[in-house]
Amino acid sequence: MDLTGKQIAEAAVALALAVALLSGIADWRHRKRDDLDRVAWLDWRSVQVFALIGAIVAFSVAVNLQ
Repeated sequence: MDLTGKQIAEAAVALALAVALLSGIADWRHRKRDDLDRVAWLDWRSVQVFALIGAIVAFSVAVNLQ
């Protein structure tokens, strides 16, 4: 199974968008928690932002590859 660079970049876009979506859900659940003294292990908002940046970069690479 030979994958081209474009296919790998497209897969990276899909993966980054999935991570952004899941981290957005995790951040929403964290903000709506009942016990305000419970803290999160990760800052989900930062994870979401970096995943979106990665998706934009991977999308740019996928568009520019032939």
